[in-house]
Amino acid sequence: MAAPISFRLLPDPDVHDLLARTLERVNKACNGARTRALAERKSGKAEVKSLVKEELDRFKLPITFSTAATDRVLASLNKQKFGTYQSLVLPASAVKWPASDRVTLPTASGKRTVKVYLDPSRGSLRPPLEGKPTALVYRNGDFEIMDGTEALAAGAAGPVLPWQRD
Repeated sequence: MAAPISFRLLPDPDVHDLLARTLERVNKACNGARTRALAERKSGKAEVKSLVKEELDRFKLPITFSTAATDRVLASLNKQKFGTYQSLVLPASAVKWPASDRVTLPTASGKRTVKVYLDPSRGSLRPPLEGKPTALVYRNGDFEIMDGTEALAAGAAGPVLPWQRD
């Protein structure tokens, strides 16, 4: 399987810090919702979604993260907790491309437009990930975005919860 194509974000220092704080807070909210779901033995999407919304409110995050956080909590119920800067797959509706070299992403403080480095050798003027789920990745001190379709497909099988195992 080929590696997904990634694009480096070129945020200014303030937006870089905001993106880092956003990932950190989203992951803490997801860990809180995951812990509560396991403790209360809740595995239905509606049940987990309500827990996620409560945690997002507690961490003062916009409701824009609800779908992404719910999906990742459901997929993680039988796995380890989330790391501080673990990547986040945002639904296609949350990511906008006002130009081919800029992307608007949700953050903890509202939406921010960030420059994207597009390799000129790829030659397309069309926004590369428009209409696709997009993963926000923090790697080696830099942010990247990449096609999140593969990450969503990996979690599509659904979790086998600890109390459902043989």
